[in-house]
Amino acid sequence: MTTLQMNWSGSTKGSGTIEADKMKLPIAIPEHFGGTGEGANPKELLAASAASCYLMTLVAMLQGHKIPATGVTMTTELSGDKPANMHIVHTVQLELQEGAQPEQKQDAQSLIEKADKSCMIGNLIKESGVKITITSKATA
Repeated sequence: MTTLQMNWSGSTKGSGTIEADKMKLPIAIPEHFGGTGEGANPKELLAASAASCYLMTLVAMLQGHKIPATGVTMTTELSGDKPANMHIVHTVQLELQEGAQPEQKQDAQSLIEKADKSCMIGNLIKESGVKITITSKATA
């Protein structure tokens, strides 16, 4: 079970927090909706949820397949304002150990794609009509 504790002070110009066991995050209404914009907003939280699920799924899959990854960096962009036109793009840069074998690079590329299909949060978001695309590059 996941439990979040939330609080809010003030009106639309106010602010709040979301807390969980290992997280405390400021939230605010975006400026274009009359808020201060001085905290995460729901759209950013949706993108962060999709991105963190995908990234952690990928890292676990790389480890499980003994791919010698030294680091993963990722950028996530969320465009659109309704599920029918929303699009999340994860751009993944996977760094493999120097000397990684060509088959390990191929396996890593395959896992980059498979992680998208295995990410629970991403799959839930896709069911609502949001498109998710993965672009990637594995280098040694």
